[in-house]
Amino acid sequence: MDRVTARRFGQPVVINGRAMCAAEHAFTADMGPLCGEGLSLIVFDRAYEPGRHDRVEWQTKRWRVTRWQLYNNKPQIWLEEENDAGTEAGDYEPA
Repeated sequence: MDRVTARRFGQPVVINGRAMCAAEHAFTADMGPLCGEGLSLIVFDRAYEPGRHDRVEWQTKRWRVTRWQLYNNKPQIWLEEENDAGTEAGDYEPA
């Protein structure tokens, strides 16, 4: 079943410089007054061992892994766009 799913829904992804196959798993992130689209990928590569801050190139954008878990014995990784935070967000210092 994994081969059929990967063949039908899988897309190329590069994680830490290595080409793999993954399927998108979108969900709605809801955190009180903040909400938006969340993004995770199911990775169809048994050798991949996910870690926070892994670099991901997918759909012409650069991402980083924020968290992961196993989903049907496959890594499911949550992505955050690499430039979502940093100098563009300003240098906020709480009072």
